[in-house]
Amino acid sequence: MKLKASNILGQEQIDLLISRGLNLVWFPKELEAIYRDQYRNEAAHEFRYRGPIILGLYLFLSFGIYQVLPPDMRLEWISYYGWVGIIILIAWLLSFLPIMNRWFDHYVCIGSAGAVAITFTLINVLEQGQNNVLFHAAMMYAVVIIYGFVGMRFYTAIIAGWCGGLVGVAASTWLNGSIDWTFLNRTYTFSSFLGMALAYATDRQHRENYLQNCMIELNRLELMRQAQQLSILSQQDALTGLANRRYLDEVLENEWKRAMRHEMPITIMMIDIDFFKAYNDTLGHIQGDQCLRRIAISLGSLTSRSGDLAARYGGEEFLLLFSMTDQEQALIQVQRLMDVVRNININHPKSPVSKYVTISVGVTTMTPHINDSLSGFIAQADHALYVAKSNGRNQYHISTSENIISEAL
Repeated sequence: MKLKASNILGQEQIDLLISRGLNLVWFPKELEAIYRDQYRNEAAHEFRYRGPIILGLYLFLSFGIYQVLPPDMRLEWISYYGWVGIIILIAWLLSFLPIMNRWFDHYVCIGSAGAVAITFTLINVLEQGQNNVLFHAAMMYAVVIIYGFVGMRFYTAIIAGWCGGLVGVAASTWLNGSIDWTFLNRTYTFSSFLGMALAYATDRQHRENYLQNCMIELNRLELMRQAQQLSILSQQDALTGLANRRYLDEVLENEWKRAMRHEMPITIMMIDIDFFKAYNDTLGHIQGDQCLRRIAISLGSLTSRSGDLAARYGGEEFLLLFSMTDQEQALIQVQRLMDVVRNININHPKSPVSKYVTISVGVTTMTPHINDSLSGFIAQADHALYVAKSNGRNQYHISTSENIISEAL
């Protein structure tokens, strides 16, 4: 029986349950509810295959008893013992109804108790003191099947087995049957304890397997979490949290091809922090790292769409990628960028252009075609950045698509 593992318990809790050996064949309340629901569904599914086997054994045993009965008792015996077969058939048919899975414990428990009660009563009422071994074999068969083969959990099987016996005692007494307690102790009582041992061992093994599956599920989730973390780390710059150069190259290549395929414009912005070396030399590398992080957070806020990306290009240089963005839209974005960085107000004691940290930006936009080069596109943005820096920094320069370097040239 394969049950879907749960991850509501931690590794330590599972280890504690396993170390205790599940002697009470019971989980903590929340886990028990989950286990019970899953077990009912799987047990009902398995009963679709077990039911015909149980019915076949019942018919085989019934035929043996029928042959040794006196002719005058056969019809009466069939009219009563046939109800056991009907109970098995009804339970088997109910197992095919998914809506009844939640009631699996109930209908098999009631049916099993009824089967034991009918068998118990027939022994005491129809046997008439003959101590026919087949009658008692039928009793042992019913009890062992209930505990070990129907698929009930341990405590449910106990209720079915012993309640069926109590009902049988009451029915036998009411029908003035003769109860041979010595013989019944050797059959019903012995088979009940044997069945209980089987049910206990089976239920405990199922629960241990379930906990093992829970451990496997926890390990699987942990491996997935670690794989996701490694994937993020492989794409992320450790200092700023933006995309690193390797991931930037991958995304740029994909977006370049997509823009070419759909004939859409694409924009990149090459960004450099003005006089960052002087900032580092004056305030130290710790403050320099903090400055880079604050700038990175601002850049990341501008790339919220799918296909956009903010990346650390190297040192104090960054690159922004905007898919499906033409030159007019690029102008709006770069103005937003300048405003965002300006509003951070990071003091720069050694900047000749401002008392705060500023940036220079080179912008280029194009709709790529088959002969256009991605490296040329990046070089154009780099050249635009050079122009912005040459013109005095703390500004942006937008390059036109006509200046794009082409592999065909």
